[in-house]
Parts: sequence; C-alpha cells; structure tokens
Amino acid sequence: MKAVLGIVLAVVLLALGIGAGIYYGKSAKETSQTHADKAAEIPSSMLFYPMARFVASVSDENYSRYLVLELSLSTRSQAFLAQLDHEAPVLRNVLVKYFANFSRDQAKQTFDDVNSLQHSLLQKFNDALKQQGVDSKLEQVLVTNVYLQ
Repeated sequence: MKAVLGIVLAVVLLALGIGAGIYYGKSAKETSQTHADKAAEIPSSMLFYPMARFVASVSDENYSRYLVLELSLSTRSQAFLAQLDHEAPVLRNVLVKYFANFSRDQAKQTFDDVNSLQHSLLQKFNDALKQQGVDSKLEQVLVTNVYLQ
C-alpha cells in the first residue's frame, strides 16, 4: 500500500513539474516576444551634439553680469550630427539674438521654466536651420549647465 501511494505521489509530482515547466516556458517565450516587440517600436537611439559654452553679458544696474550656458542638441541622424559642426555659428547667433538685452532678472526668470526655454530654443534653432536650407530637424535642445553671475 505504501509503495503504491509512493508511486502515485511521484507521478503527481512529476506531472506538476512538467506542467509548471510548460507554463513557465510559454510565459518566458511570451515575455521575450513582448520585449522584442517593444524594442522594435523604440526608434533609433538619440545622438548628442554638445555645443561650445555660450557666454553672454546680462545687464545689471551696478555690475557686469554674465550668463554662461551649455547646451546639448539631439538628433537621430548621424549625417545631420556631422553637419551640426558646420551650422554651429548659425545656432550660436540664435542664442545671441535670444539673450540680447536680457537683464539679470529676466535671465533668472527664464531659467525658472527650463522646459519652456528648451522648447523655445528648439523651435528657433529649427527655424534658423530651415532658413539655411537644412532639411533635417533637431529632436531636442537640452540645457546641460547654467551659470548666472
């Protein structure tokens, strides 16, 4: 009786082990397929172009003040990334126009909402590039460092 009970128990455990293996095998296969589908949906990775440090004077009643700004531009095109070296003076000119005649308080207020500033610079940069006959567009403008004296 004990031997039959032992055999039945062994068969049940074996069946449970096989069933669990099949279940987890299907689950792992579905998970890896889901990850593969998500990876296919992700666009190519971003490429970044760090611009040279930008320094502008900002007015103050009594002192000379400076704004130091570091930006990084992003694109998905390797060819466009290489072209940005050539277009950098145009983009720096956009920065000069944007920050010309800013007071220290205006500059400080501008950086209170960095997202809005980044979006505004992105539009201005892309407009300037379009005027230069550049077909590609920047994806993002990232403010990577700000120093306001």
